Amino acid sequence: MLSAAEPGERTTAVWRVVLVLLAIGQVVSPIAVAALGGGEFTTSDRAGEPPIVPAGYAFSIWGLVEALCLAYAVWALVTRTPGGALRDRLARPLCLVFTGFTAWLTAAEVEPVWATVAVFVVMVAGLLKAMDIAVRHRAEIAHWHRAPRVLLWSMLGVYTGWSSVAIWVNLTTALTESGAPIDGPAGVAGQIAILAGATATAIALLRRTSGLLSYGLAVAWAIVAVVIATAQAQQVVLSVIAGAALLLVVAATAWFRLRRPVAT
Repeated sequence: MLSAAEPGERTTAVWRVVLVLLAIGQVVSPIAVAALGGGEFTTSDRAGEPPIVPAGYAFSIWGLVEALCLAYAVWALVTRTPGGALRDRLARPLCLVFTGFTAWLTAAEVEPVWATVAVFVVMVAGLLKAMDIAVRHRAEIAHWHRAPRVLLWSMLGVYTGWSSVAIWVNLTTALTESGAPIDGPAGVAGQIAILAGATATAIALLRRTSGLLSYGLAVAWAIVAVVIATAQAQQVVLSVIAGAALLLVVAATAWFRLRRPVAT
């Protein structure tokens, strides 16, 4: 049953209905792609990938992302908790993100070199917008019941954390597919630059979110998998750089959490 309508809510609740449908789409689309015999680009541990692509196991985080998104979308639609206007505001950019996920899988089959990067840029933009809305309404969210509050921050943190690293990985893969080297001085230097960009992005978002734990954990999950992948590829320099990036992310998460105005 839908929550009691607030002023203007009867017409905007459609965003939350669409959000549920798109969340279901995120769960179904990978299954559909696999059933159709696709998914080669999104298959983990492919031969010829750059060493900094996370080890294959790390991509299992998408299952958690899909589950969190579906759980939040259903709650946002059926809850009787006050604050429907805020949930509608969050639903708009999240609809863009959830649509982007399915578009990303499609792009990976149609034109995987640069189209996937473009789609991921749009997805990350939507996630950043949703995160910004949540951060600016942190005090209001703090009055929600604990379970949905944790669900929201977990969804935003895990999705944004993984995606803020994945967009850099997609860029690396696209450059490699376009002919950029993955070994030698030029290849190693390029991947160091990518790691530096991903780390700087993570620290900036940790500062913005006051050290959101779910975000920091998702980034750490990705970087640990990078350390493992580079070690398996016997790229010692890249392993050391990735290890340093991991320490920076952990330290930044702890530092900004200590300075946060409100626990999340």
